[in-house]
Amino acid sequence: MSIYFIGYDHLEELSKAAEIVTVAPFTNALYYLCPRISAFFHNFYELYLDPSLEAVMPRASTAPILREIADLTNCARIERDIVPYTTLCFTVSSCGGRFSLTAPALLLPEPYLFRKNGHSPFTQERADENLSAHRWVFSDDEMRFLIAKELGRMQDNSSLLRVTIKVAILAALFLFYTTHSGWLFIGAIGLYLVSERMSAEQADLHAIEILARRGVRRPAQVAIATLEKMRQQNLDRRENNGLARLFILESGNNLLDFLNPFLTTRIERIQHCAESC
Repeated sequence: MSIYFIGYDHLEELSKAAEIVTVAPFTNALYYLCPRISAFFHNFYELYLDPSLEAVMPRASTAPILREIADLTNCARIERDIVPYTTLCFTVSSCGGRFSLTAPALLLPEPYLFRKNGHSPFTQERADENLSAHRWVFSDDEMRFLIAKELGRMQDNSSLLRVTIKVAILAALFLFYTTHSGWLFIGAIGLYLVSERMSAEQADLHAIEILARRGVRRPAQVAIATLEKMRQQNLDRRENNGLARLFILESGNNLLDFLNPFLTTRIERIQHCAESC
């Protein structure tokens, strides 16, 4: 295999980076209004119990996942139903909020949900598996953190400031097409990036609060372990693929992750908050 082979994870990162600096500010506002459109365009399929899907999504594996998402949603104090979707991807994401026309969508990578060992989260993890030490498999608590982070962002999506920014971006898009002013387009992208980064800076702390309500032991340490695992995964990609060295630093931070602070920064922030609390 070529050292510059473009894997699915690299392709996903490159395409997302290109989307962020072009159409994402506008599609993000659309997906907030109607999250089901996002699931449709990105080929996600709804995660639910259906006998006809037993071969793809075994009922024994799917039911605990749905229960856990419902429990975390209650702990996040979100009153709307959350619809989980899955597909072959490598990033947990979400769209929608309190004012969305359709139910908010939680978008989950299929490799995270249906593990090769047959023991999918949740309640099926065995102590002897020691998944916390496995670099490429997230443990149950680590999966809870990733989901809780997106639930926290759903809450933040419905804040007055965030809704106002989405309206402003749509207005900028309309004015761009009527006036053809490039500054409006650049301004909309800049506003989107600042808004998303501001939300991301608080998302980890919101997730820790949700985990604490869920009864997860030492939630701050779970968050740090999850982010550290993501950093180690990046280092593996960098070591084994020349293309990845163009955007993954020696520290394990990803330059293409425009919408989130560096992983090392997020880890340090959680450590500081844990020590000061």
